[in-house]
Amino acid sequence: MGGPRRLNEQRFLFIRHGETIANEQQLAYGLTESPLNAKGKAQAHATGLRLQGWSSPYDRMLTSPLGRAQETAAIVNQYLNLPLEIDPGLVESNLGDWEGITYAEMLSNGYATKSIRDDHFSEHGGESPQAVSDRVSQCLTAARHRYPNENLIFVSHGSAIAHGMAVIMDTQPKFGYQYLMHNGAITEVSLQATPTLLHLNNYDHLAEELTTPKDRPDNVQRV
Repeated sequence: MGGPRRLNEQRFLFIRHGETIANEQQLAYGLTESPLNAKGKAQAHATGLRLQGWSSPYDRMLTSPLGRAQETAAIVNQYLNLPLEIDPGLVESNLGDWEGITYAEMLSNGYATKSIRDDHFSEHGGESPQAVSDRVSQCLTAARHRYPNENLIFVSHGSAIAHGMAVIMDTQPKFGYQYLMHNGAITEVSLQATPTLLHLNNYDHLAEELTTPKDRPDNVQRV
């Protein structure tokens, strides 16, 4: 799909996995597995259908090894039929001792606020924002070097994508909370000399019954 391109025209497109059972129950899962629910599967189908008619051609898809991302990627790829590979650098943030707690408990613990204000926050025993940023940055840089003439789709997770976008757009903090995405949403960036954000958290393709409240904590975090 698509032909050779100059490096300065390369594009990255990020997809957040579809809604999971844990998302529905408002449980914070980082490396913990949770499968897509019915809504999440429908979101993935809608995203694949939307990308079938996307304005720019894409050549390859990379996915986090976690089941929810792999399942989303497989569904989306039914519509695109791209080479698909697993990249461990795309996994979600390790939440350490806070894996599996509720969103309400995460807010009470101040996880988002602390992560936004301190790039080295790690009192939860998991990855610091700096560590997540470094990991995802290395993954994206390596992918760009492996496939310099291809436009790439990455299927990943809310926090991992947010950290990666902060690196690409050269913004602070390392936890790029301003780049958090709805399940099944699309973010696209053109990697020119100065990266250009083409689409951010675009989920216009999701029917109303496939959306969730914009203020649900995994969709948006504030200082």
